[in-house]
Amino acid sequence: MEFVQILFLILIWILPIYFMINAYLKMDEEKREELKSELRNPLILFVSGFVGLGVLLFSTGSISTVKLLQHIGMTMIFISWFTIIIVSWKRKKTGFITSVSLVLLGLVGIAAYEHLI
Repeated sequence: MEFVQILFLILIWILPIYFMINAYLKMDEEKREELKSELRNPLILFVSGFVGLGVLLFSTGSISTVKLLQHIGMTMIFISWFTIIIVSWKRKKTGFITSVSLVLLGLVGIAAYEHLI
C-alpha cells in the first residue's frame, strides 16, 4: 500500500474516535450518565454501532482494496438499516406504508451494491 492510503486508513479510524472522546469529555456529568444508560441498551449496537462500524469497514476495504472488508461493512450497514426500520415501525414512529417503502429502498440498495461489485 502507498503512504497516502495508509494515512487515510489511520485518519478514518483515529479521527472519529478522537472526536467521540473529545465530545464525551466536554459533557457534564448528567449527560454522561444518560449516555452510559443508552449504551447499555443492546439495540444501540444494531442501530448506531453497526452503521458506524460498517461505514468504517467499508471505507477501509475500499481504500485498501480488500473486498471482504467492503462486504462485511456493507452487510453491517444493511442489517442496521432494516433494524432501524423495524424498530421505528414497532415504536410507531413511522407508518406501515413508510416502513415497507424503506424496506423496498433497502432491497434496491442491496441489488445496486450486488450489481456494482
